[in-house]
Amino acid sequence: MIRKGDIVRLRPQWQDPGDDALTWAALEDEDGGRVLIEARGTGLGIAPTYVMHINMLEGRPCES
Repeated sequence: MIRKGDIVRLRPQWQDPGDDALTWAALEDEDGGRVLIEARGTGLGIAPTYVMHINMLEGRPCES
């Protein structure tokens, strides 16, 4: 189960170019097989967030 604050990785087939260089963190606990994640370290004023199905993530949760 993914918990708020866990560091996760996108599976390669769901990555856009450059996604592997970002740190992705869960903003909420996993709920109904989905979780809200945030890209950290982008330098943007507002960090991008995405709701992802847990099957689109690997290493649940990943070591930070």
